[in-house]
Amino acid sequence: MSTSDRPISPTVFAEAIKELPLESLHAEAVKLTNDIAKLLESNAALEAEKAVETEDGIKFLDDVIVENEGVVKWKEERIELLKREVEDRGQIWIDPKKAGQEDGDEEQPSVVNGTRHGGDEAGAGGNVQQRQAPDGDEGVYL
Repeated sequence: MSTSDRPISPTVFAEAIKELPLESLHAEAVKLTNDIAKLLESNAALEAEKAVETEDGIKFLDDVIVENEGVVKWKEERIELLKREVEDRGQIWIDPKKAGQEDGDEEQPSVVNGTRHGGDEAGAGGNVQQRQAPDGDEGVYL
């Protein structure tokens, strides 16, 4: 692996994100959270595959799982740096894993800074969710 293929250090990452707008910080956290979920799903599938593998195959799968776990840790560290940057700006951190799950409303897709996650496409800007009101009227609720 060349030095250009290696991820930037946490220090360089923390410095680089200082220049990003708030929306980009939240969007990057969502991306990293999705990456982590995919890596964890992959590791679960690799664990299941070990049941039908040879000894050499199991060793290879174990190596891949360990590498994925390292990448998960790296991505979690980046999310913490993003959180710290948001809070250092005096803003509220929106945990991408918990966004949209308040009040037991897990079926409702989360919206972080105008980007809908886990559902239909996003509406225009801000933390906005489109829901149907109890009286049947659709609308945009902040």
